[in-house]
Amino acid sequence: MESTGLDEIISGCKNNDRHCQKLLFELFAKKMMGVCLRYSTNYETARDMVQDGFIKVYTKISGFKQESSLSTWMTRIFINTCLSHLNKAESKNLYLDINDPMVQNKTELLMDDEVQVENTLKNLPVSKVLDYIAQLPLKYSVVLNMYSIDGFSHQQIADALDIQVGSSKSRLSRARQLLIERIKTQEKLN
Repeated sequence: MESTGLDEIISGCKNNDRHCQKLLFELFAKKMMGVCLRYSTNYETARDMVQDGFIKVYTKISGFKQESSLSTWMTRIFINTCLSHLNKAESKNLYLDINDPMVQNKTELLMDDEVQVENTLKNLPVSKVLDYIAQLPLKYSVVLNMYSIDGFSHQQIADALDIQVGSSKSRLSRARQLLIERIKTQEKLN
């Protein structure tokens, strides 16, 4: 879609034009679903996040100043929506099970293993890597997504998740370790 078309859609959304809101949804729903699936434990939850995210976009679009691309602005809203959903889930006592063998596994990885996994990672389709990330415990996958995929700093992650910067760094390190272990196991690396 050409820029003027997008500008017209944005303008229409600012005026609560339902047709323009529908067009905006059709343009960005697939991409935003991808964002939500990275932060969600299942497809239905991700769909809820998408719906909530678009409602927030529609209500906040009047404040969109076009200082960044619409896609970037929307992605931030959707990430914050996902984090809000995760905070609500956590407040309902959906905590990480410390007896989970994956969490308890403290295997030291040799440097050769890391190099082998890194080489394997380069050859895996992005969708498969995202699947492996989604299999990690939630508190690790969220930090890994925010830092490695969405480009948040540790300070931004700490602020968004209401944790210490050191906890963000620790969770990222543990997420990488768990991801390497999972890839080694699933890809049958020796």
